[in-house]
This record gives sequence, structure tokens and C-alpha cells, in this order.
Amino acid sequence: MKLKSIFTKFVDWLKSPEVFGSKKKLIPGKWHLFEYYVDEGEELLHFDEDALKKNKLLFVLSFLENHEFIVAGNAPVKLLEGTTEGNWSVARNFITLINPKDFRNNIEFQFAFEKGNLKLLKKDAMGKIEFFGFFHHPIQKSK
Repeated sequence: MKLKSIFTKFVDWLKSPEVFGSKKKLIPGKWHLFEYYVDEGEELLHFDEDALKKNKLLFVLSFLENHEFIVAGNAPVKLLEGTTEGNWSVARNFITLINPKDFRNNIEFQFAFEKGNLKLLKKDAMGKIEFFGFFHHPIQKSK
């Protein structure tokens, strides 16, 4: 009986996001931006949840099961301006938004999950942060 319990825990662990790159199974769904940092020249600007709500800014990134993505909203995320849909792919801890018209306009983010939130980080070639965003599912609380 104890062996069955240990085996069940082992199987659950194998299915968990920590094992064998299964984090990508957590990606599909609608992700609402609730906080982000963006580089504006020599300054890193921070927009928290209160500022987004106060200015009625919304930004939703939807990752579909068929590896398509949709961007919607009015938040001024310059990095994604002009990008409304395309395909996405995952390799290790990087997610790439694939531009259907020109592969040179693909956008690659480093991603991680923390407490159910999706974190996306984009740096330029010099290592400078271009975008660091925190997303949550609308049905869960952001913090």
C-alpha cells in the first residue's frame, strides 16, 4: 500500500512542470499583464498593477494550444506594437513569437513561472532589459 502511494507521488511529479521541460504545458491560455518594466533610453520605467488599472491599460497575450498567439490591448508595449498574431514556439526556457511575415521580426523572450504567474524577459544584444513583464491568468489573483 505504501509502495502504491510512493508510485502515485512519483507519477504526479513526472507530470509536474518541473520535469522534462513540461513547463511549456503551462503556457497555453490567456495571460493578462499586471506589471512590467520597459527601457526608455537611459531609464528603466516601471508600471505596476495600480498604474495600469488607473490608466485603464490592458494587455492580453493569448497562447493557443495549436501554437498560435494573439496580442490584444491598449498598453503601450512598444516591443509588441504591430504584432497582433502569429505562432509561438518553445526551446528550453525561451519562448519565441514568430512573425508570419518576416522571421527577422521574431521576438524571443526568456520565460519562467513563479507562483502561477508567467514572467517574460527580453534583453537586447548588450544585455540591457527591453521588457520584463509579469502576467497572470484572469481567474487568479496577481499577487
